[in-house]
Amino acid sequence: MADLAGKSVLFVVARFHTNLSFAVRALVAAGARVTVWAGKSDGPEDHEVVTPQVFAPSDTDAMTASWAAAAPDIAFLRNSAALRFAAARIGKRAGTPLWSYDLHPFHRREPLSRRFYLWRKGLPIRRVTASRGLADVRPDRAARYLPWPVVDSPPPPMPQRDSTGPVTVLCAAKLGKRRKMQDLVIDAMRDAGRAGRARLVLAGSDSVFNAPEDRAHLAALYAAAEAEPWIEMAGRVPFPDMPALYARSDICILPSFDEPLGFAPAESMAYACVPVISSEAGSAGYLTADNGIVIDPHRPGTIQDALSRLIEDPALRARLGAGARDTALTELGPDRFVQRMAALIAEG
Repeated sequence: MADLAGKSVLFVVARFHTNLSFAVRALVAAGARVTVWAGKSDGPEDHEVVTPQVFAPSDTDAMTASWAAAAPDIAFLRNSAALRFAAARIGKRAGTPLWSYDLHPFHRREPLSRRFYLWRKGLPIRRVTASRGLADVRPDRAARYLPWPVVDSPPPPMPQRDSTGPVTVLCAAKLGKRRKMQDLVIDAMRDAGRAGRARLVLAGSDSVFNAPEDRAHLAALYAAAEAEPWIEMAGRVPFPDMPALYARSDICILPSFDEPLGFAPAESMAYACVPVISSEAGSAGYLTADNGIVIDPHRPGTIQDALSRLIEDPALRARLGAGARDTALTELGPDRFVQRMAALIAEG
């Protein structure tokens, strides 16, 4: 692993999402000091290594003092963070190398209007993204691909799965959001579930959202779980408990529309769980023919076909699961992430 001893890294985010947890852990393990600024702190978060500092956009004196104390060698400003404007002003005065952090696909050309917006708002035009994208488009010179790691070092042990029982399919996504489309998975699995060949675990927050379609979606999921014994409603699972859930699952599916990243299936790869990811999710760019399956939520038949093949073919599950674990421990592992971070810091 590259040595980041003495280096200081600052993330400015809307919230300390758990998809940053392994990145923070990897940086600290490599000797770096990590600071996280957030506009709020709630929901499932991992504060074991770093606790976010929560500011309002008007807390400029406190942020300036925090910046001086952290003395970051590099700072990443999330494009959804309300604090990014104040952070950019403070960082420029301090002479800190700044990068925008978004989830726009790496393989896309940033529109001129987007560059003009960043310039006009005083935000960095250089950007990093954890989303590779599926289109074969030459990225801008200002873009860097920086996928967050999905596992700690040392990696978890290889799970021992029982191939004689029902195949466990995990869908980890907000239960109260219609665009997560868990109903497509239920429809695709119903025959196998009723026949005892598969079971579905639905994990995620069941917070009630205001949109009528979200409330109806959540009610339909609970009704299906009540009526169908092969569906388990796990609800919100704390971040420290997710590894055990991945280890007892054979497949992790995300069928969402409009999903900037979608990290649960990527995390599951470290446990040789086969990822099945929507083409509208940023994490679909991590998949190849050797480590998972990309599905199209606009064509539900692709979901049924993928799940049917995996449920019926243990050899296919084993092959793709092994490929997924290899990807998680190498390309999406902490060592590779720290190498990329060291290269970014060296750019200045």
